[in-house]
Amino acid sequence: MIGGVRLALALVIAACGSSAPAPVPAQRPQPEPPWPVPAGWRSEVIPFPLEFAPSISHRGLEDLRFPPGMFDPSSPDYWSYAFTWHTDDAAELDAARLGDELTAYFTGLIAAADTEGRIAAADREQVVARAVPAGDRRFAITAHVYDAFKTAAAVELEGIATRRACGSGALWTFVLARPATPTRAKLDTLAAQSSCVRPPKR
Repeated sequence: MIGGVRLALALVIAACGSSAPAPVPAQRPQPEPPWPVPAGWRSEVIPFPLEFAPSISHRGLEDLRFPPGMFDPSSPDYWSYAFTWHTDDAAELDAARLGDELTAYFTGLIAAADTEGRIAAADREQVVARAVPAGDRRFAITAHVYDAFKTAAAVELEGIATRRACGSGALWTFVLARPATPTRAKLDTLAAQSSCVRPPKR
């Protein structure tokens, strides 16, 4: 009798053990895709330090996305684009420093592109970008710049800048466009797809 009870208990224990669910293997995180280039758009990769703005002290890469009409004054795409900064440092910028770096960026860009001196020195001194906090790691951007590529006329820009950590570095994503342009929606969608995956140097 005792032997029969032991046998029954052994069978119950074995049955319970066999019904336990198999361990689920840990799922590996899916690799992040690179930042896409929309059909018909141009891209450009520039290493830091930027040749036209060496005072910006980051190291890493700038990755740009230009819609087809970026340099066409008659296009809704005119002076509307997105770009990222992949920085080796954490680049924890507050609003004041971000505004200063973007001001240096545009001042240097305009000086480098205006090879014929069409933009007066007094006008170049008016180039300015400002950043205002607009949420966690997010800033609203405005910029007063000049079109040194085509018209030499003043251009007002507005947009956003966001930061996320990428390992020990950072990814800053920028959208800049003229006010009320329909291209802005495309740029915001593209900016949301920005990636910590760095593009190859070109």
